Amino acid sequence: MYKSMKNTGSIPVILLLCILIISLLSACQSSSQTQTPPAVTPPTPPANPPEAQPPAPVVTTGTAIKWVADGVISADEYQQTRTFNGFTINWSNDNNYIYIGMQAKTAGWVAVGFGAETFMKNADIIEGSVKDGNLTIADMFCAVEIGPHPPDTQSGGTDDILASAGKFDNGYTVIEFKRKLDTGDKFDKPLSKGINKIIWAYANEPLLTLKHSSRGSGEIELR
Repeated sequence: MYKSMKNTGSIPVILLLCILIISLLSACQSSSQTQTPPAVTPPTPPANPPEAQPPAPVVTTGTAIKWVADGVISADEYQQTRTFNGFTINWSNDNNYIYIGMQAKTAGWVAVGFGAETFMKNADIIEGSVKDGNLTIADMFCAVEIGPHPPDTQSGGTDDILASAGKFDNGYTVIEFKRKLDTGDKFDKPLSKGINKIIWAYANEPLLTLKHSSRGSGEIELR
């Protein structure tokens, strides 16, 4: 009777030990499993992604010459202007050429000279007039202080006026012309950036060989 009771009491102990062992094994198995990191959701691309923009072009700016040989001095056609006692000279230049528009209130000729020494000596002169709508213009040189200034072609030089036009309108004679800053002709004076001395004159009659009615001197600056 005693043995029977002893054997019956040991069954619950064994059962408890089994339950404890199973619990420990389950805990160890759970701790040994690798935890899976949370899933990362990729960012949603925009519905209309911006297009790739090309690089901005490199822009080089400069001074544009809007010169037209038509006998009309238009607004913004010339970079600079000066007036001397009734004679007005407008001019622009680039690295190779000078563009001039000169005018005076006269029906006669109008002229500008470069590089004069004493009075008109060794002056490079451009003289022009308009009669009956026709332009007469000449590239001249004066070798003496006061005297004739024939065209360069008569002295063995060249006519270096590259483009020209003239008009007589509303009492004013307008002469426009273009030439190189340095023509290479020994009868032309090279022009350079900075201050350049000039002489000017105009007459009451269009014939180029007639004497002036007004004259003077001054300077212009080339840029």
